[in-house]
Amino acid sequence: MLHTILADIDRDLFAALDARADSLTLRAILLRYHASGVTAAQVAALLHGLRPSMQDGAQEGPLEDMILDALDMVTGWCAPQLRVWDEQVI
Repeated sequence: MLHTILADIDRDLFAALDARADSLTLRAILLRYHASGVTAAQVAALLHGLRPSMQDGAQEGPLEDMILDALDMVTGWCAPQLRVWDEQVI
């Protein structure tokens, strides 16, 4: 079962992923987690938890790519201007 961090932001994240939102929309949602005091590790765990549930359906390709893009912004494996947290998460 997927855990929640902050229910209202979680809902927005799930809706953005479902709608195939662009990277800047995803980053804006991730910034809300950051501003609420949520750690990069917590958000990374949430996103990692989403990956297995996406691999058994027709949504596999693009949706998993979006989750991985969001993970890149969380972990710091992205361009500096897209990074949300200063510390890197492995």
